[in-house]
Amino acid sequence: MGLFDKKKKEENIEVADTDVTTNVETGRRFSVIIDGITTMLDGNGSIITGQLTGKIVKGDKVFVCMPASKSIQCEVQAVEASADGKSSIVEEAEDTKVSLQLTLPDDAQIKKYAVVTNIEPQEKINPRVSIENPALSGIINGLTTYAQDNAFHGTVAYWASHAHFLTPIKMDQEPEVNEQGVSVIKKDTKIGFYMLKSTIKLAGTPEDQDNMVLPLFTDWDALRRWTGLADDGAKIHTQILSFQDVYAMLKRGNVYAGIAINPFNKVPCTLPIPYLDTIVSTPGYQAEFGPKEGAAQGNVQEQKIPAGQKILLGVPKECEENEAIRGKLVEYGQSHDEIKSISFLTKVEEETKAVRHLVVLEFPEGYEKEEMKVHMEAIYQEIRPLAHEIQAIEYALKGAIPAVDNVVNQHSDKMLIYTA
Repeated sequence: MGLFDKKKKEENIEVADTDVTTNVETGRRFSVIIDGITTMLDGNGSIITGQLTGKIVKGDKVFVCMPASKSIQCEVQAVEASADGKSSIVEEAEDTKVSLQLTLPDDAQIKKYAVVTNIEPQEKINPRVSIENPALSGIINGLTTYAQDNAFHGTVAYWASHAHFLTPIKMDQEPEVNEQGVSVIKKDTKIGFYMLKSTIKLAGTPEDQDNMVLPLFTDWDALRRWTGLADDGAKIHTQILSFQDVYAMLKRGNVYAGIAINPFNKVPCTLPIPYLDTIVSTPGYQAEFGPKEGAAQGNVQEQKIPAGQKILLGVPKECEENEAIRGKLVEYGQSHDEIKSISFLTKVEEETKAVRHLVVLEFPEGYEKEEMKVHMEAIYQEIRPLAHEIQAIEYALKGAIPAVDNVVNQHSDKMLIYTA
């Protein structure tokens, strides 16, 4: 197997949804890591140079990806490639050093280690659309060339921390496909994540412990390179995990020594846990993903239901938005041991007809109220971007309102979405 040997381990973890798509046509796939920018003599436009992985053709539509910036869509006007020590203008090039002239906007500020790709970046995740991380899959191709440059590692860290990965899973029962065409794992399904054994000693791994890593993939093309993962024609069940999901899972135990991104590509990317710790501890990461100081007082406020107010409680309707919210709630429960259960309901005030999402949380006995508010705020930050049709979000504590508990108990198969 080369660098990695296959091994799998079963874990009792509940998840919300899975992508079972196996037939995705992405066509010709390529990327260029930009390592040089030259302004043309007349001042109109720039020539960018970099290492090409894959095959590029003059006239290709491409996207230029840079950290903390919206991708720039443009076209390849000219290609100059190196062959046998000589450079020449060509119609197409493959796996070589190239110089490109692109139809970039006049105000475009292209930075070193930007990635040019023909795969459109995904601004948000749609369970019905196959996952793509073109900037990350492109940048890690430079690990063998630019690994000594801290700026390069900063770019890798940015794209890794913003990624949504594909990882194969084993399940003891098949998922169901709902009306929206999204596969949903049944309640109480036991799943197992795969593991790979690295023959390279990873930083932070005890001497008596194997170097086991969690295999993660940026796209289906990378996953299909895992030969022997499934029998011919068999479905490969997968789970989509954000970097934050992955990091929380690794830190909950001591099974994994790190992650392996696209381990069966020509240039795999293995990141040990200390490397991930460094990413998470950076000021930029904390500013974007870390807890917000004083946030618990910002969006979470305690209110009492007025006496005599009538409310209706129901099962959230089946739609893409609610499926995404369920998934985020389950992910949060999985990564926080303090959460004992989560229920998801729809609440309607009979008089005003105001509709709200209602999240019922269960905490350990004696858990401090202020700590509960911290979790409520964190959950709010996770699901608020997904809430469009119903934007108001309320919380209730299990055991605090008997009427709510009774409704959840009666419809636990649909409302109770996570239990520890």
